[in-house]
Amino acid sequence: MITLNSFQKGGDGGGPSECDNQYHSDDTPVMALSTAWYSVGGRCHNNIVVSANGRSVRAMVVDECNSTMGCDEDHDYQPPCPNDIVDASKAVWKALVTHSVEVKAQSCRPSGKIRGIKPPRGQCNEENDSVCCVRGKFYTTYTCSPSVSNNTKATLTLNSFEKGGDGGGPSECDNQYHSDDTPVVALSTGWYSGGGRCHNHILISGNGRSVRAMVVDECDSTVGCDRDHDYQPPCPNNIVDASKAINNNIDRPSGKIRGIKPPPGQCNQENDSDCCVQGKLYTTYTCSPPVSSNTKATLTLNSFQKGGDGGGPSECDNHYHSDDTPVVALSTGWYSGGGRCHNHIVISANGRSVRAMVVDECDSTMGCDKDHDYQPPCPNNIVDASKTVWKALGVPEDNWGELDITWSDA
Repeated sequence: MITLNSFQKGGDGGGPSECDNQYHSDDTPVMALSTAWYSVGGRCHNNIVVSANGRSVRAMVVDECNSTMGCDEDHDYQPPCPNDIVDASKAVWKALVTHSVEVKAQSCRPSGKIRGIKPPRGQCNEENDSVCCVRGKFYTTYTCSPSVSNNTKATLTLNSFEKGGDGGGPSECDNQYHSDDTPVVALSTGWYSGGGRCHNHILISGNGRSVRAMVVDECDSTVGCDRDHDYQPPCPNNIVDASKAINNNIDRPSGKIRGIKPPPGQCNQENDSDCCVQGKLYTTYTCSPPVSSNTKATLTLNSFQKGGDGGGPSECDNHYHSDDTPVVALSTGWYSGGGRCHNHIVISANGRSVRAMVVDECDSTMGCDKDHDYQPPCPNNIVDASKTVWKALGVPEDNWGELDITWSDA
């Protein structure tokens, strides 16, 4: 992820650059790298090539974007840097994009944090799995959103804009409530644009389908955890919060199942596997996000060996598989009724890639029974991988569990 920084004296980069204890002009193509990529100065004054938007530019590494510390005077009271950042001067951005307005739009950093409070009894509507603020927890706020294009990436969430729904008060655009059967949305603050998109229509695409919806409200990314916001946290900056009419057409949950308490010793918790909780409702899916050459997913850890937390033998071949073999299970939609059985996929993360064979389904439609080892249904975006896949990606064993990845058909 490329972000925007000023390495000049008085700029938001804070003090002088670590590599040379100097400031650098905004007109010079320089950058800071996240801590691991900075490599304790090992890339200092090396040039790297940055490519985006159909263009490339060479820039010199002069500083670290510290992923280990932050929120103090030395770091200009800014949060720790994510671990995948190329923090670049304006000269780099100008070389990659056409208009300066695009630079501003695409560089979107957190604007602050707010501390949660405990909602008064009955004052937080948990319809549609809405989250209530937790006392003392810090929530990130944003005044901006990622830039809008003809293919803007976003997270679709579910909301009720009806009176008494989890959306809270009437919609900001028209001070009206809207039926769950009407295709309407709220947009994160940056995309809402101070009401500039009110009553405009947007096209939402997912799961191989598209639907038009009207913007009627803001999903507030700047404040939250108060009565006006139904005691819910600030909205992330990449949200399209949609009515049921939209979710009925795009990648929607197919239902819920109620958990039961596993019989003693009947839920294998190897690899931190979850066991079903008595009475808890678990969401099920019959579909998964569309597959592309760069499909986003969550990598989880599984044992396909006999006696492992994977339960019975793999669906594709009714066999068990060694932890030393690069094999995976895919969420139901991606498993495609066995259509990917014994096909290979390429998994990428942490700067590495590995080929693995699909041997099983991570069932998103059922769970909490003997056949599923009394574990919950699988989310619809999971690549459940053997230990050797994690090793190939260079992830330290202490960090095995969940990892953001991309994958594609080999």
